[in-house]
Amino acid sequence: MQAFTVEQVRAARAFLGWSQRELSEASGLSYETIRNFENSRNSATAQTLAAMRNAFQKSGVEFHQRGRRIGVTIMQPWQRW
Repeated sequence: MQAFTVEQVRAARAFLGWSQRELSEASGLSYETIRNFENSRNSATAQTLAAMRNAFQKSGVEFHQRGRRIGVTIMQPWQRW
C-alpha cells in the first residue's frame, strides 16, 4: 500500500472541508492522533495510516505519487466517467 504525506492529508481535508476533528470522527482515531500526525510529532502506526486512508477512500479521495510529485484527487458523487 502506497504511503501518503502530511501535506496530502491536509490537502484531502481541505478538498472535503474537514477539520482535524472531522477526520478523527471519520477515521475512528483520536483528535490528538490526527493532530500529532499532521504536526509530525510522532510517526504513525500502520493501523493509524490505514484508518485515515479508509476514511478518505470512503469519501472519494485518492492519493497519488510519481517520483517526487505527490497529489490528491477526489471523486465527487455526481461525477460519472
